[in-house]
Amino acid sequence: MSTLAKPTPQKASGLLPAALADTQLDHVERMVQHYAHNGDAAVKGFDYAYWRKRLRAVAETYDLVATQRSRIVGLLDKLERDALLSLPPHKRT
Repeated sequence: MSTLAKPTPQKASGLLPAALADTQLDHVERMVQHYAHNGDAAVKGFDYAYWRKRLRAVAETYDLVATQRSRIVGLLDKLERDALLSLPPHKRT
């Protein structure tokens, strides 16, 4: 009789478990709040486009549940609103 542990089956989609995504989402959520609060004072290179890419990477890497997907959509909406509001009035359309 073998005492070797059976390997954990990997999801057919190759995505990581949703439980692992929460720490990523928590971090991005905190940083988006910081970015939104500080605007141009945010660290260079960590702008709207960067955080949008990070959220897209989370969505593509993890097998997210509905509430996690909703968090991502909400964060993307917040980023977009803040990016639009930071534009000069004549460039907003």
